[in-house]
Amino acid sequence: MAAGESRGLVLSAVALALFAGAMFWALQGPADDLPGDKPAASAPDREPTGTAAQAPVANAAPAPLPAPAPAAPSAPAVDLFAGEMPDFMANSHARVLDKKPLGAPEQRKLYEYGKENPNDARPQLLLAWDSMNREWDGIAVRMYRIAYRADPRAKQDPSMLRDLLQVAATHDRVEYRETVEIVREAYGAEALDAIAEKIDELSARGDNKGVERLEKLRDTVGGM
Repeated sequence: MAAGESRGLVLSAVALALFAGAMFWALQGPADDLPGDKPAASAPDREPTGTAAQAPVANAAPAPLPAPAPAAPSAPAVDLFAGEMPDFMANSHARVLDKKPLGAPEQRKLYEYGKENPNDARPQLLLAWDSMNREWDGIAVRMYRIAYRADPRAKQDPSMLRDLLQVAATHDRVEYRETVEIVREAYGAEALDAIAEKIDELSARGDNKGVERLEKLRDTVGGM
């Protein structure tokens, strides 16, 4: 094999390894490594293999959903990216706003920055937006959850609730359940107006299944 082809294969393998590491962090979440009494993240569809994985317990009662946040006037939108940020983050921010996918090196830098700055929600927000651009809805929900737990102001970013409602209107199983949990935890009754607007939008488009899913979410959030 030519030397150029060998170098190409090596670079491809390195990029794939970095991308896999970033996605592992997305599924696990840096919040798991932080000290303190932060709420535990809900489990994804498939737990990573290894000593930490546990077999499901037959007939185990489902864990109770987090208590919904109390109703309160909606806070004004917050742009967490309005201030100064590292150059690599500014570049990633511009890419996701342009709907361009982040590469493995960019994801790795966000991962490392998030580990070093556990109270900064921006890395997770960027990974959530990147995931939505790719239609990786389940990862996007988990990244929004991590972002909110890193800095509760993340919920005031207008993209977060908008994207969560889109995911809830599209899925029935794990993505829907995890979306319900973070909507209850972060917004509670504050989300009801946005849910009503989304229901009207879907109804006008004739998306009856999406309307049904969001009506269920509305009843869950508003009835607790």
